[in-house]
Amino acid sequence: MKCFLFIGYFVLVIHSVNSLNCIKPSFENLTVQLDFNLNKFLGIWYEIKWLPGEPHSESEIWRNFYQSFQLENSSTYSLLVPGKASILNQEECFSIGTWVIIANNSAKMVLEKKDISTAQLLNWPYYIVKTDYEHYALIYACTSANYTHTDPCEDPILWLFSRTTSLSNDLSIELDKYMANTLCINLTELEITPHDSKSCYSSSSNTCVMNLILFVVLFLLYI
Repeated sequence: MKCFLFIGYFVLVIHSVNSLNCIKPSFENLTVQLDFNLNKFLGIWYEIKWLPGEPHSESEIWRNFYQSFQLENSSTYSLLVPGKASILNQEECFSIGTWVIIANNSAKMVLEKKDISTAQLLNWPYYIVKTDYEHYALIYACTSANYTHTDPCEDPILWLFSRTTSLSNDLSIELDKYMANTLCINLTELEITPHDSKSCYSSSSNTCVMNLILFVVLFLLYI
């Protein structure tokens, strides 16, 4: 086990060094998932790790974070993406809000809002650069205020999602190589999203079931 961890750490260091000599791609030249199928992409995705804009303390890191990608309008391919997470030593999960993403039936999406109720428009490029739909999805975005598609992003952000709360080592290593060598991400800057038995998705599902049971009981009382 110790040998495996050492090898994994060595691979991580090598790719982090390589990323320092890497030239960040512009969104204009960025390759996204070929033959992207939006319907296959929809559903629940658990965050495995991500590239934050700034470091976080242990108490600030979101845990058990998931998002549900749902099609709001098939004519405009607008997505509503609610999600939940928790923080350390907190029993209840909290809502992160509902994101609005313009998919245009393409892997080259636009993150329009992080809160459906706000008037503020982000219009961040939100590209599905890699996914197999069943196991992983790698998403690359840009938070720079005045970015252009022809220039590298100064403030990139990245999410690695999985259909479950973990991802196999083989897939993790393969995606790490891509992030370091193609996206020029320093892998040491990535933050791991912890997942434990207190699944936020399960709690949301249980709430839905309880509401349904309550509705049925009230219905029976009044008939």
